[in-house]
Amino acid sequence: MITEYTIEQFVEEFEEAQTPDAKQEVMSRLLDSDIDLVDNKELLIEYKAQIADLREQINIEEDIKINDLIDKGLMSLYTCTKSVNEFVEGSNYYVQIDDVKSKYIESFENSYFYIPDAIKAYVDNIKPLIWIVTDSGIGSIKYKVLITDFDFSEHFTKA
Repeated sequence: MITEYTIEQFVEEFEEAQTPDAKQEVMSRLLDSDIDLVDNKELLIEYKAQIADLREQINIEEDIKINDLIDKGLMSLYTCTKSVNEFVEGSNYYVQIDDVKSKYIESFENSYFYIPDAIKAYVDNIKPLIWIVTDSGIGSIKYKVLITDFDFSEHFTKA
């Protein structure tokens, strides 16, 4: 027996969803269902606004964390030497380089347990995580972009 998706199920799933993406997925499920959207227009408008507010709050919190990292000196200033993606040649960007490999190697050295050679070889190939801070100008919210699609050293030098 197939049960229909109801507005009550939608409301329950939406309220239980923890992230904007999860809430958006529930909203998409509603749009794919046979539920009459016209009868529930106000509810949908309210939930759409909740998703937007949640995304904005997350962005504000991320901006606060980035500013804190900059203030504590945990990010370094780099100059873009060759434009790539949204990064413009000649512009300065704050960069956070997370050398995961060194952290693992240090934990191996301090470990009382045997670390298999295969794990050590795997860790030797881990590249640092490089986050570049970008924004839309002075006073705008900052975002961290994880670099995965280009060689950082070919496009940036320390300022």
